[in-house]
Amino acid sequence: MSIEVIKPGLLSTIVAGKRTGFRYLGIGPSGAMDDFAMAVSNYLVGNKEEVATVEMNFPAPEFFFREDHLIGVTGKGFRIYVNDEIYSLWKPLWIRKGSTLKFVKTESGSRAYLSVPHGWKAEEWLASFGTLLVVKAGGYKGRSLQKGDILEVNIAESRVMKNKALSFEISKNELDKIYFPENKIRIMTSAENDFLSLESRERLLSSFFRITNHSNRMGYRLEGEKLFLNQPLELVSSPVDFGTIQLLPDGNLIILMADHQTTGGYPRIASVINSDLPKLAQMSPNEEINFQLISFEDAERELRARSKLLTEIKQGCFTHYKNYF
Repeated sequence: MSIEVIKPGLLSTIVAGKRTGFRYLGIGPSGAMDDFAMAVSNYLVGNKEEVATVEMNFPAPEFFFREDHLIGVTGKGFRIYVNDEIYSLWKPLWIRKGSTLKFVKTESGSRAYLSVPHGWKAEEWLASFGTLLVVKAGGYKGRSLQKGDILEVNIAESRVMKNKALSFEISKNELDKIYFPENKIRIMTSAENDFLSLESRERLLSSFFRITNHSNRMGYRLEGEKLFLNQPLELVSSPVDFGTIQLLPDGNLIILMADHQTTGGYPRIASVINSDLPKLAQMSPNEEINFQLISFEDAERELRARSKLLTEIKQGCFTHYKNYF
C-alpha cells in the first residue's frame, strides 16, 4: 500500500520516536516538533506513539493515494481536502484509492502529522526511524519529501472494515488543554538566569518577543526588548535541550527546538516547560510570545496532567479502534 507525493510542500519529513543515548557523540534526540500531535495521530490508527509519521509544514504537500488507506491527521492551522471535499483534523479518515489529499492554511498553527496503521516504511539510524537532516540519515533517504516520492506502509492493512463510519475524534476541550492560550509560553529559570540584570529579568516576563524568519527545527530566533547580563561572561559549552532559552551576544533570544545541538556556550537563562513545547512548535514566524514564569513544582504538575491526558486519549482511541477494526 502506498501514496505518492505530487507536491512536496515546504519541509515534510518522516519523524518517529526520539534518538536517545547518543548525546556523547553530539547527536541529539530530535523527534517531532509537536510530539503531542504526532502521538495522537498514531493513536487514531491504532499505533504506539513513536511509530514513523509524516511531519508537514505550511505550505504542506499534496498526496495521491494509490491504494485505499486509513489515516490519522492531526495538527493546527490546516484544513484537509480530499478530492475538494472538506474533512476534519484529529480523527481517523478512510481515503479511497485514486483520491488526492491536500492541506489549506486556515488559522494560526504551522504543522500537521499524517499516520497510517503500522507506520510508514523508513530507514533506521541510531535506533530511530526519524529523519535527521543535518547528517542526511534516517526517515526517507535522510531528506525531506520531494515530488514523485512513494511512501509505503510497513504492513498492508487488511483489517479495515470499509463499510463502517469512523465517528470518533479528539475534542476541542482536550486540544485547548494543550494549545490554549496560544501566545503564553510558560518557563522555568535556568542555570545562568541569575547573571541577567534585574531590568532584563523583568523585561523577559513583561515583554512580547517576535519569532523571526530565521527559525527552523533547530531553533526559534526571537526579536524584542534587548536583554543584558550584569557583566560580561565567558562560559564553557554546556548541555542544552529542547526548550532551552539562550541569550545571544546581540541581546536577543533563541529557543532551541527539536533538532537542537547537544551543547551550547550562550547563557541559558530559562527553559520552556515540557508541556508547552507542542504549543510553541505550532507557532510561526512573526507570531509573538509572552513568557510566564512558573515553579518547578507547577511544571511537574503540568507534565503529570499532560501525561494523564495522553493516556486517556490513547485508551479511548484504542477502544474505538478495536470496535471498528
